[in-house]
Amino acid sequence: MSRAPKIPLRRTQKRLEGAFYIFGAIFFSLGIKIVYMQAVPSASAFSLSDQTFEKRTELPARRGQILAADGTALAVTIDEYTVAANPRGWSQPQKERVASLLAEVIGGDGAFYRTQLDKVSASDGSKNFYVRLARHVDEERANKLKALMGPQKGETRDERTARKAFWEPLSLEASPRRHYPLGTFAPQLIGFTANTGKGVDGLEKAVDQTLGGRPGVRDSLVDARGRAVPGTVNTWSEPVDGNSVVTTIDPKIQAVSDAAMQEVVEKFRPNFCVAVVMKPDTGEIVAVSTAPAFDLNQKPKNIVEIATNRAFSFAYEPGSTWKIITAAAAIENVPDWKNKRFFINGSASVGKHTIHDWQFWSGKVKPEMKGLSEGVRDSSNVAMFQFAQLMPRRVMLDYAKRFGVGEKPDLPGFNIARGYLPKNDPKEWSLAQYANFSFGQGMMLTPLQLAQIGSVVANGGTLMKPMLIKEVRDARGQLLKTYEPQVARANVIKPETAREITKMLRRVVAEGTARKFIFVPGYAAAGKTGSAQKAIGKTGYRAGKFISSFVGFLPMDKPKYVVAIMADEPKASHWGSETCGPAFTKIAQEAMVALRLEDGASAPKPNMALMEPPKEPKKN
Repeated sequence: MSRAPKIPLRRTQKRLEGAFYIFGAIFFSLGIKIVYMQAVPSASAFSLSDQTFEKRTELPARRGQILAADGTALAVTIDEYTVAANPRGWSQPQKERVASLLAEVIGGDGAFYRTQLDKVSASDGSKNFYVRLARHVDEERANKLKALMGPQKGETRDERTARKAFWEPLSLEASPRRHYPLGTFAPQLIGFTANTGKGVDGLEKAVDQTLGGRPGVRDSLVDARGRAVPGTVNTWSEPVDGNSVVTTIDPKIQAVSDAAMQEVVEKFRPNFCVAVVMKPDTGEIVAVSTAPAFDLNQKPKNIVEIATNRAFSFAYEPGSTWKIITAAAAIENVPDWKNKRFFINGSASVGKHTIHDWQFWSGKVKPEMKGLSEGVRDSSNVAMFQFAQLMPRRVMLDYAKRFGVGEKPDLPGFNIARGYLPKNDPKEWSLAQYANFSFGQGMMLTPLQLAQIGSVVANGGTLMKPMLIKEVRDARGQLLKTYEPQVARANVIKPETAREITKMLRRVVAEGTARKFIFVPGYAAAGKTGSAQKAIGKTGYRAGKFISSFVGFLPMDKPKYVVAIMADEPKASHWGSETCGPAFTKIAQEAMVALRLEDGASAPKPNMALMEPPKEPKKN
């Protein structure tokens, strides 16, 4: 029997080692190729070099809408696109074809596209992988381009491969833009976004997390300027759209408030003026207007100054509208207050100071005995001080706190002032300070707080939390969350106290300081005027500078709306009745029309006896 020749063990070991290294090299090469293809899907087709870098980019989510109470869009996101290309991805004949197709599908100049596509080198001589061909391409044109780039009916496998390769150097970059369909409608309330899409003011800021959604992530190669090279983009996670918010804003009442404030600006030239309209029973804010206004789609250079929502953030000494709080304190703390009367001749000595009633300067009233109701009707500083002296020193400050002055209204996300109340014990106040406090000096509040004060009287004694958001809905319109009215403080005043104050405020409109300027056909309105010298910190008052205001509600018997108006340093007239009264009338009339359209037969019916303005009182 023959035997196979012996092979030396050393030679066998060498053969095995050689085979191992050969196969190892093959698998290593395949691994490198796979990793390269995943990181740069088609980079080789574009002759990419070490002048490109890999970068992870955050993809912004589509921002949710801001809607009025009836669904009217106040802020939306418009889909726009930027068409970009890698100019090194086509041959010269292919570039001709690309330029021609783009001009045909999205419009524009084919010659411009061709010129851009020839920019294969940057100004410093380095390779260029990015050119921008078109910006602000709307969704309709973008969809046409997508259809051209996408699958074609009846194409073969080879045609599909060729189509993908041809369009690979082109990209459609989403560049959503925030748009405000109504332009100058409530701009200070709605606010605006930064270039990054993040809310920086107004509602856009206050509910930014709700509107903003969740961003996605994109990996791509970028050129030296950080621009994604078309054809090298991998999207790792898609962004999640933001939710939409439905506000309490009534677009009809907001529009008329904006118009009324603009009229005040044109006629009286104040630094600014504001209006707040609120439903007293729920705290729902149906309008917030500030003038001068601006177009949110064309932001002015002084955007930071003009965009401030002063209805929430501007605190001022209220003047005579404060007498509502003094009257409430007197009704509940002065025994037999209805029978208390004082002879008012227009002035009174308070220590080393003298306080005055402006009506005597103008000759509109004569010296007479006045009770609390007449003091409110005629806006008498002296009468308010006389009643203040009948109460313990602490009472008026306690009532101011009950009405919410000095505490920040609960509207998260907004820049809101809390107002100001003296911190020291009223027993330490001078007699002059105590007198001033009784008729609206020595404290500060905002127009929003003034509307809340009016609402406490209008609803029978409850301080409601201000409410601006009704609902949150997802991108498809599905309801996610609802908000209900909330009580901030119950039993601020007794219901019977509220009724007595309402009667006094009706006298202001029907007989007193506001009689000539406020008339809403068919409905009895009640309210209080205010004309306050403008304070300069703790140093005194600015001569000839006033803040005018008015707060009122209607219908008097079952109030549905409270309207607070304030004008800073009006010219021609500083009286709250003349400056703010006509604006109240305009807003209140439209509010009642809106209410009748909304509630139909259940809305308060107009009183035929109130269809004509009240007649001038007979002179003695």
